Amino acid sequence: MGIRGLFSYIEKQGDKFLKDHELTSTTVIVDVNNVAVTIHNSSYDMDPAFGGNYDKLFAKYCDFNSLLKQCNITPIMVLNGGLGVDNRNRNKKMKNRLDRLRKSTKCFPGNQNRNNVFPLFGEEVFINACKMFNFKVIQNDFEADEETALFAKGMHYPVLSSDSDFLIFGVKQIPLNSLNRGMMAKYTPGKRSSSLKCKIFLADKFVDYLSLPSTHLPYLGVLLGDDLYDFKSLTSPHNAQKNFNFQSRMDVAASWLRQHKIDDVPVKILSLVEEEKKEELKKLLAYYGKTEGKPTALEYFLKGSGKEIIINSKGNRALPQWFMTASREAMFPPWILRIVCAQEFFYFAQVEELKEPYSVLPAMDIVKGLSAVLLSHDYRNISLESTNVKVAQLTVQFRSGATIEERNIPFYEGQCVTVPNLEDIPLLPLGTKERFFNQVMKLNDFQSRTIKQFPKDIQMFIGSMIFWNNQTNPSSHQVDALIMMLVVQRSVGKYGHGQNQASDPFAAMEGDPNNTIKNLWSRLDKSDCDLAIKILEDRGCTQKSIAKPKYKVSRYDNAAKSSNACKYYKRTVHKYAEFQMILYFVTYMNRLLGCPYPETNSVLCFNGFFLHNLASYIFSNSNWIETFSTCKSVYRLLKQVVLTFSSLTKGQYKQDHSNERLRNLDDMLMRLKV
Repeated sequence: MGIRGLFSYIEKQGDKFLKDHELTSTTVIVDVNNVAVTIHNSSYDMDPAFGGNYDKLFAKYCDFNSLLKQCNITPIMVLNGGLGVDNRNRNKKMKNRLDRLRKSTKCFPGNQNRNNVFPLFGEEVFINACKMFNFKVIQNDFEADEETALFAKGMHYPVLSSDSDFLIFGVKQIPLNSLNRGMMAKYTPGKRSSSLKCKIFLADKFVDYLSLPSTHLPYLGVLLGDDLYDFKSLTSPHNAQKNFNFQSRMDVAASWLRQHKIDDVPVKILSLVEEEKKEELKKLLAYYGKTEGKPTALEYFLKGSGKEIIINSKGNRALPQWFMTASREAMFPPWILRIVCAQEFFYFAQVEELKEPYSVLPAMDIVKGLSAVLLSHDYRNISLESTNVKVAQLTVQFRSGATIEERNIPFYEGQCVTVPNLEDIPLLPLGTKERFFNQVMKLNDFQSRTIKQFPKDIQMFIGSMIFWNNQTNPSSHQVDALIMMLVVQRSVGKYGHGQNQASDPFAAMEGDPNNTIKNLWSRLDKSDCDLAIKILEDRGCTQKSIAKPKYKVSRYDNAAKSSNACKYYKRTVHKYAEFQMILYFVTYMNRLLGCPYPETNSVLCFNGFFLHNLASYIFSNSNWIETFSTCKSVYRLLKQVVLTFSSLTKGQYKQDHSNERLRNLDDMLMRLKV
């Protein structure tokens, strides 16, 4: 949502509507969708052109949460849900997706600040950082702005966000960019905790300035023309004026509202628009017109009181309580609820090569398996095997070149039940759920057993690598770089290089004399890890300082070998975008099934900048592993992991640098029997 120009207008007015404030020892509602993106986009070392630096992003989010903790602030972290009321903002959502698509395909190191793409696991990383501090996290069923605003207003809590919709609802809003994060928290003498300097929006001053009753304020959002409606489409006498600036639009809207009683406003606004616009406007008026009461979902979930909201599937069956509780605790992203309630699967934006197939395509078998479990709530005999009896279909948005297309993926009725029923998942034996997981992942018994030889926190990472290898046929240097990054990043987490030891997301290393990989990992020597990091720094693979090299764009990985570590290979980034997509959907399929494989934070091992440079280095050095021969414990572990992964994939990842794979959307959809 949001009202174009309103936030800038408020900020330009200075102290007229914003008051200096010290935030301490209070409860604050945090708009996670807004705050997580803002922190990412304002940080210089996120490197979105390389696909995401999750270890660094996790540290940034921990710094933010530590700041709140230091000031004795109790945050309620609220995320948007997957359901929209009557799809009122569907067109705007599609426009936003097309904008993200444009940015994702144009993003390069030289322009990544202008084409900033929020990474795939960004919100998951923020949630993990919140859980480390035991902060309350809730995901709404629907778009959260309206319910969050009403709940905050009813409880007299300020909202931390830069979304202008909260201004219109008249809540105590703290703009995120007003926080003095550079100073962090400042200790105030005589107080037991520090305080956070910021500015708070004064809604009463705003309505006094406009000479409006506070009840009229929400309708100002309609007349100003927010994301869902254009002010110029109002057939008002004022429309004779061309090229409104925001001040003139504000004056026109406020003057018009002052002429009408609150009960007459909705009807009067509807009378100003053309007939074909009225249905869309009615939904917008209903959104802004709720100015009283507390929202049931937030009140019930946070306070344990009120009436619980029941959400039905598309087949009009109430969703299981365990599933809705997990969704509201942000265990699942919002698109999970969207699949089961609307049978829709929207476009995902990642930095990728425009000429390559959409990065979600290699993961579509996992998406289909996950969706089958969700749709089993309405279709009890749904199967992953094709038959002549089609029972359901999932509408999926794909990137095709520079556009977004919609296709329907069918689901069939099976003679035997091969898909776990959503309602029964908590009661099913773990072995049953693991067999289904392995079936979707195409893991045989040998692969499943061998994966369990790895430490628990990276077993899903290794399983995702196997699937990625089978689906995309990566080059050997791309596989080896991913293995090297996993070993180094996990070791960095253990010994605290570049990450505060208190923020280490991994459990203690496991030592098992009967398991070679776990045993070697547990025997990693700190001095060897230090030396390995130094070797990588000397070869330009890591990012130690603010000053970064300039990158020359090279679109193809089969370019001439060069010792220049500053070439940017968009196709390499695309390949790892495909891996991220696979790991992403594997993570949530595993969670939906009740974690047949250990729940982990292995995504924190992923650093796109580091991975890209590792791939470039290994591509230019065929005997790369010998570089670490002086780091004995690291060297032995690397050799063992590379050997084990080769056995898991039968050594079938490519030794050359060609690209033999499905080339376009139609080829992949034909295989999926669309």
